[in-house]
Amino acid sequence: MCLSGRITAHRLFISPHYPDGRICRRRIPGTRTGGSQSAFTLIELLLVLSIVALLLALSPALMQKAFPILKLKAAARDMVQEIRYVQNAAIINGQVAEIRFDLKNGEYRSDLVNGGEVRALPSGLSFSNSPQFPEFGASEEMTRFVFYPDGSANGGVLFVGNDRKRMAIRVDWLTSKIQLDELHETKRL
Repeated sequence: MCLSGRITAHRLFISPHYPDGRICRRRIPGTRTGGSQSAFTLIELLLVLSIVALLLALSPALMQKAFPILKLKAAARDMVQEIRYVQNAAIINGQVAEIRFDLKNGEYRSDLVNGGEVRALPSGLSFSNSPQFPEFGASEEMTRFVFYPDGSANGGVLFVGNDRKRMAIRVDWLTSKIQLDELHETKRL
């Protein structure tokens, strides 16, 4: 017989040699000259290309649906970062520092960040405050967070959202801990 075999670690290795080392001149059934080669059929390639085309066609619609929520989260994180900066500046400088939010126009500013430049919310987002905390510097049109050199704050809750989702920025009055919470309600602001 022309084929000799031996078992390696995980497969049966078949060699086209006689057991004494001579080369067998017979062709092994199921192989081409030069060894086994596998390839994809045209139908398999067309099927894969059609699946990729379908995914590419659906991806803009999925991204457009997720974009407003991503924009909301990014804007809320930016505001929390700016509030934390104001908080740290009050402690480091030993002076009262505040950040003000114009609820009506969707703008906010602090004298410590960007030279007091007014920053606007991205389009489609708006502010609202908590009616539960009227004594904490909140009104119908304006709210503010005030931070003191001893690490405390006036406290309060500020909501930022779009027509589908809201996020709450909470400042604890005693510890001035700033927390960003994602709300699971879909009330319109």
